[in-house]
Amino acid sequence: MPPPPDLTDVEQALWDGFGAGTPVDAAGAAVRADVVAALLREEAPGRAAAVHLRAGRVTGQLRLSYAEVGHPLLLEECDFDEPPDLYWARMSHTSFAGSRMPGFRAANVRVDGHLQLSRCAIGDGVRLGGSQISGGLLLADAVLGGNGAEWAVHARRASIGGDLVLVGARLTGGLAITNARLGGTADLDKVTITAAPGDRAVDADNVGVEAAFYCRWAEVQGEVTLRHARVAAAVSFSRSTVRNPGGVAFRASRATLDGGLYLHDGFVAEGQVRVVSARIVRTLRLDGASLRNPGAVALCADFVTIEGMLDGRHGLTVEGETTLLDATVTGPVHLEGAHLSNPGGAALTAHGLTVGALLQLCDGFIADGRVRLAGAKAGSRICFDKATVRAPGEKAVSCWRVETPELALRWAVAPEGAVDLRYATVGILRDDPRTWPSTLDLDGLRYDVLEPPGDGDARLPWLDRGPDGFRPQPYEQLATVYQALGDGARSRTVLLAKQRRQTAVGAWYARLWGLLQDVTVGYGYRPLRAASWLLALLVVGTVLHARYRPARVSPDVAFQPVVYTLDLLLPIVDLGQERAFQPSGGQQWLAYLLIAAGWLLATTIAAGLTRSLRRA
Repeated sequence: MPPPPDLTDVEQALWDGFGAGTPVDAAGAAVRADVVAALLREEAPGRAAAVHLRAGRVTGQLRLSYAEVGHPLLLEECDFDEPPDLYWARMSHTSFAGSRMPGFRAANVRVDGHLQLSRCAIGDGVRLGGSQISGGLLLADAVLGGNGAEWAVHARRASIGGDLVLVGARLTGGLAITNARLGGTADLDKVTITAAPGDRAVDADNVGVEAAFYCRWAEVQGEVTLRHARVAAAVSFSRSTVRNPGGVAFRASRATLDGGLYLHDGFVAEGQVRVVSARIVRTLRLDGASLRNPGAVALCADFVTIEGMLDGRHGLTVEGETTLLDATVTGPVHLEGAHLSNPGGAALTAHGLTVGALLQLCDGFIADGRVRLAGAKAGSRICFDKATVRAPGEKAVSCWRVETPELALRWAVAPEGAVDLRYATVGILRDDPRTWPSTLDLDGLRYDVLEPPGDGDARLPWLDRGPDGFRPQPYEQLATVYQALGDGARSRTVLLAKQRRQTAVGAWYARLWGLLQDVTVGYGYRPLRAASWLLALLVVGTVLHARYRPARVSPDVAFQPVVYTLDLLLPIVDLGQERAFQPSGGQQWLAYLLIAAGWLLATTIAAGLTRSLRRA
């Protein structure tokens, strides 16, 4: 086909060099878009044919919609008067690198190779919805949007065989890659995205990425969402800032992230970070992050499954509530040195959390607000050593029904607020009397080992800190642990204290009867005390009966003061002395006293022994 008439020198050079793909430097000269379109429809021999123009000014609109373009198109560092139109075109390798244009319309385009838009300035952004690109979509250092469009890059349902590269790009408007499929990496490192307030900056719901998703050292204004996304390698926003105050800053709910999620090392989120029901393989890293959503939930990881570690160690700060409701972490949870702040509310809510290994809330961990772990389970340890929790006037720490082989409560300072350990099941319980909280609910707590065990008397104040007054179970549990250690004396000390407190809250007659048992036999836990009373009464009775003998009734029986006194003191037992002699006057009152004392001693001893045997 002959060339069109009236070609300019640059157009003629472009036409002449087409067959060999010779680059033409226009040096700012005008080139008609119709000439370029006509040339692309030419059939040229050889595989080297290409349209390659540099630094030209393309006038008119480059219309290639529905075109079949079998040769590479390279219009680089050019200025376009109108947006190129590649709607439903089939292209070979296409490059507009470094060019400036009002817009770029290429919905449903098919590109056999790369689509190169790096360093471009495109006022209305890029429209690539439904496109199919066998190579990469390259937008590095591009300046996209700014003319009021919602999306600077619209590539929903796009299929990209290689990488999506936006390194260093500046977008005014969002990036929409919903339902897109990427055969390589999504690389958004050092990108700047500014969406309108309340809009999405990155819409990547249901995106599929066969490699990594990087957005490091980035500045993002608006929501980043990866709901239902599937990413084969790491998702990393390290050192990035995402701002969407009052809304969701980062969302990856129900996503499957096989290489882990990295929001760490200086990552800042203003707004909620939400990963509800996500599946994260390897690790969720939050160390060194700053998550800010004051007065609301800052990190919501409810029902998340982390097949590995949750790392929120030194430097993690959260302003707002952190929730891990019914979350599952197969490895450890590290929050050493983290600072969770939500004064007047809950700093950490992790009801039903299941941790396969350690739950480390220790070594500088600070919570300004309540820590709620009701029903949590940890495979090896829950640790609060050297931790600080401040929730004055509230239930500062709730470990209701917690299950763990080891619970360490050696706080940096005593928690400000109550600590609830009701119905927890613990193998080893470690604490420090110097940091016991002022209110401590131990009702139903079960543990096998107490470290340090402490003296029975020293542990009694620990048992007396419940918010609802006396409860017998904590005393019985401590006594059981002492008994298992072979320390019966400390066990009896605790049980005696339990009986005293139990009696103190009973009716007046129960208190009177309890006082009698306490004084006489120590509720059965002080048997030597009963022997002492018995011996004292025996001595007194013997001395008085030896001096003031009762009248003889049976002449065949010789009076024995000691045996006679024992016969009076011991109920049921008949030594023959009481029947053989009849006291009178003061002697009779002494006999009544000894008989009553004997019955009282016998009854209290029997009651105490019954309790001891029942416990055994």
